[in-house]
Amino acid sequence: MRIIIDRDAVCAGDDMNHHREEFTVPNDITIAGLFEFLEFKYIPIIAGNNVVWALYYHERELGAYFTKIQSFINGNISLSSIINNSEKGHEFYLHYYSHPDRYRKRFI
Repeated sequence: MRIIIDRDAVCAGDDMNHHREEFTVPNDITIAGLFEFLEFKYIPIIAGNNVVWALYYHERELGAYFTKIQSFINGNISLSSIINNSEKGHEFYLHYYSHPDRYRKRFI
């Protein structure tokens, strides 16, 4: 399955590059599997490694990855089930949170 992913910049120097890329992933890949696939190919390494990446599909958050503890929210959901039930295409977005507390504050 082909997907397109874009992401937030993580620092001023990272703003200079485009982050939109296309990947071919297994048809049965889960949200956790996607983060594991992207971790060394696409997601930048952040000093301290205590950040959160939230996965969005057209303005809707699907799940999240806490890098320091290697934990997932909704990690077992398959991307194909999301894409097959939508007419919006194969585009996803990763939103960067510099610390888990910043991610959690969204829910308060």
